[in-house]
Amino acid sequence: MKLTVLGNSGGYPRPGGACSGYLLEEGDVKIVLDMGAGTLANLLTHCDLEKVTAIICTHLHSDHISDLFVLRYALEMKGMRLPIYLPPNPEEVFNQLSDCAGFEVTPITEGMALEIGGLRLRFSEMNHPYQDFAVKATDGKWVFMYTGDTCLCDAFVDFVQGVHVLLCDCTFLGDGHSDKHLSLGEAIEVANGAGVRHLIMTHFDPTKRLQDYYREANDRFVGRASKAEISAKFNL
Repeated sequence: MKLTVLGNSGGYPRPGGACSGYLLEEGDVKIVLDMGAGTLANLLTHCDLEKVTAIICTHLHSDHISDLFVLRYALEMKGMRLPIYLPPNPEEVFNQLSDCAGFEVTPITEGMALEIGGLRLRFSEMNHPYQDFAVKATDGKWVFMYTGDTCLCDAFVDFVQGVHVLLCDCTFLGDGHSDKHLSLGEAIEVANGAGVRHLIMTHFDPTKRLQDYYREANDRFVGRASKAEISAKFNL
């Protein structure tokens, strides 16, 4: 598996940046995880739209889906349709996206399992103001997990077990607690406890320096720590 970072900011993009978005690849399978502001243009620098297999959005906050509303025009102009997997709540946003031409929308449910090409995927609901599903993907050898947005919760601690590579919401520096997002300290503690080998930090506060996240993680995480810089590629 290979991961390419298309965007990494939470809430809004920093200058020249983009909000959450990632390209997960295994052979010819290309799955886009989230499509926040600025991610479509970045996607097209790495992959032709015709080669995208499916799109999965962890939740329906604007900083994770806003470029879907631009993507629909690209699909219409190209006469294309794409499978898109979305949480069903909030219902108003889900219905709005379901009505977009070119989108073949499937609602994500708790424990849902998918097989797309050589990848097996599974979903688990996290704890966030909007319904959010973390996703696990495995090629049969390595296990990758993306949290979407979540605060510290039992579902996160349980789902991360057995994961080799964790792409994780690390919005806040330090050890603070929020009912919306993980702090870096919380993410590190859970990842260390689960034996995660590689922690990829993302969903950064756009007012903070990425180097500060890396410095803290490098001091405290026992495995490999990386910051999800835009256009960075990781072999998983």
